Amino acid sequence: MRRLFIYFIVLIIFCGIIFAGYVFISNFTYTRHITLPPQLLASSTDSSSTTTDSTIGSTFNAFGMNDLASSDPASSTVDTSLWLSYSNQELGFSLRYPRDAVVNTDTPNSLTLFIPKGHYFHWPLLDDTKITITATSSCPTIVTGFQNAGPVSVAVGSYIYNYSEGTDAAAGNIYREQAYDLKNGSICYHLDLYDHGANGSGLYVTDQSLISRYDAIHQTDLSAVVEVFNQVVRSFRTVSP
Repeated sequence: MRRLFIYFIVLIIFCGIIFAGYVFISNFTYTRHITLPPQLLASSTDSSSTTTDSTIGSTFNAFGMNDLASSDPASSTVDTSLWLSYSNQELGFSLRYPRDAVVNTDTPNSLTLFIPKGHYFHWPLLDDTKITITATSSCPTIVTGFQNAGPVSVAVGSYIYNYSEGTDAAAGNIYREQAYDLKNGSICYHLDLYDHGANGSGLYVTDQSLISRYDAIHQTDLSAVVEVFNQVVRSFRTVSP
């Protein structure tokens, strides 16, 4: 009987420790989530200004924005003066890309540019974004299951692309994609922007004013990433092997 009593006391103490730890972690997490990160204090929340283009990006609403791109690279807010050049004679194309992008050529017949989330997105909506260029015998489709629009023909410089877009959402995640396909002889060049993010700041914070502010800034971040992709598309050139 004495042993059972000791076991009972130990169990109560153990449960008390677990409960105290839960309360501490919950309070810590809540405080962390509603604290405004310093980098947002100096950020503009005005996401109402966009540029208009009748040929590139103007139909792309899967990102929740309209008329994102500019047809004139000189009027873009993206500074490409320090961008790097990539050329692949075997695949037959060249382009320019941001210096901070992570380049991956491990997949055959493709180039992938991973966009560093910490450079382009503000906390807490840090999207995983990549730009992929493939050169294959047939044009791939955007991700199966996406509600998509297109393709439509768009002119970018001297090239005519088939443009398509898509989006999907599930379990608190939102997926966005847009792609430009260019046929050149027996090769299809597929230029693809793929974004995976969270479905709203409400997943992370409870203060409605902060939710609105985070979402507005995230829209601005997405717009900037789309414009980076559009600049990559504008720089794309086919080259002779």
